Amino acid sequence: MSRDLRAWIAKLEAEGELRRIKAKVDWDGEIAEIRRQVLQQRGPALLFENIKGHENTWCRQLLVGDLAGTGRVALMMGMPRNAPRTDVLQLLRRRLKEPVAPEPVATGPVKENIIRGRDVDLFQIPVPKWHPLDGGQYINTWCGVVTMDPEDGKHNVGMYRGMIITKNRIGVLLIPAKGWGVHYDKYRQMGKAMPVAVVYGWDPAMALAAALPLSSISEYEAMGAIRQEPVPLCRCETSDLKVPSSAEIVVEGTISTDPATYEMEGPYGEVFGFYGERRERPVLKVDGITFRNNPIYAGALTGVSKPGVLVSDEGTAIYMGLAAIMWHALELQGIPGVLDIVPAPITAVKIRKTYQGQPRQIAAALWGSRLGINSAKIVIVVEEDVDIHNPAALLRAMLLHVDPARDVIVFPIQLGELDPAYSAEARDELLYGAALQNKLLIDATVDWTTHPVSEEWGGRRLPPICTEPLPELVEMVRKRWQEYGL
Repeated sequence: MSRDLRAWIAKLEAEGELRRIKAKVDWDGEIAEIRRQVLQQRGPALLFENIKGHENTWCRQLLVGDLAGTGRVALMMGMPRNAPRTDVLQLLRRRLKEPVAPEPVATGPVKENIIRGRDVDLFQIPVPKWHPLDGGQYINTWCGVVTMDPEDGKHNVGMYRGMIITKNRIGVLLIPAKGWGVHYDKYRQMGKAMPVAVVYGWDPAMALAAALPLSSISEYEAMGAIRQEPVPLCRCETSDLKVPSSAEIVVEGTISTDPATYEMEGPYGEVFGFYGERRERPVLKVDGITFRNNPIYAGALTGVSKPGVLVSDEGTAIYMGLAAIMWHALELQGIPGVLDIVPAPITAVKIRKTYQGQPRQIAAALWGSRLGINSAKIVIVVEEDVDIHNPAALLRAMLLHVDPARDVIVFPIQLGELDPAYSAEARDELLYGAALQNKLLIDATVDWTTHPVSEEWGGRRLPPICTEPLPELVEMVRKRWQEYGL
């Protein structure tokens, strides 16, 4: 059977990675706090089945955290849940290089119920209030937002936040530099509203692909590659957009390109752990909803933290996906010697250095791709003897190898995410196309111009570490260890 959300839930439950919450809970804050505490304990995904105010609505269930954890990402890839992170990452890298085209189908379970016009009511869906100061109920948190290029018909599936304003209107954060923003601009030039479909609840590959800044592969192709079977797509009821036929819920509508139709959206607790500003932004007017019998809505808690640590439902999967895409971007530019990548919060790249200037080429390749908008604000490049998963090791590499005047490089005025380091005006996505953001490279590799190969140190560029022991002394001490009385 083709995998959909229900098959995925069954898999998680069989693997001990999901808990059903049958106690009555309140959507207004309580669900978010339960999820926050479970996340901090690195606990399971949660399926809420008894939500206050939704005893008799057509949607009564909420799933959160289905990809929060390396084990669940491994299961999505068809691997054992205890598979090593490096193995999961390498398999994801390979699959994203081999697109699997979607296949058209006439219909599917998502068409079991069709609501249009006055019957549309988004408040029938159990959308939590995720953060105390959110401007409303954010329905678009773990979803696929589908749009289509009006010129070539190619689809984009992204993950963009959206807040319920009324029962048939969703205020959205529409960043012009991102996928659907490009489509939106084309519709604006045509003087037409842009058709949009939002998919809630399907194969976990959808949320991962929608959240990643893909460029060499389409999102539907990426979903097929991740799940190793084509995405079955059927036509929407109100437009020519195509959506997964076994999705739980699809909301259909249009976004006007007239600024006079904008309404206030925000604030919202962003992944960085701060609230994004409240502004007048575009609005999705909902014309229809299709859904399965007894549908399951999927959402995600973002941006919560304990001291020094960001915790997020979407973090693990996106973290691994970004690493795979960054690696692929560097490969496409012909940059050799990449050994490992940590994509966030600081992007750390481990290399086997083969030429002077290699770290600068790495930073330029990342910033020159779509990744430059979504990530890689600060890039540090280190050599193969550094554990990039250990912050102390990164700090040591900077201490030993960085000349601030030579190895710290600022790339000015690029577009980026909604960065709290900048002013509210600099974060105005409609004014600049995205948030303004400078980028930083820290080259923590050994500089070949100042450290030539030294015969004195056995062909090294640096002296050896002074605590490197002689093998014969190691063996002698090992043999006499009992004599020392230690």
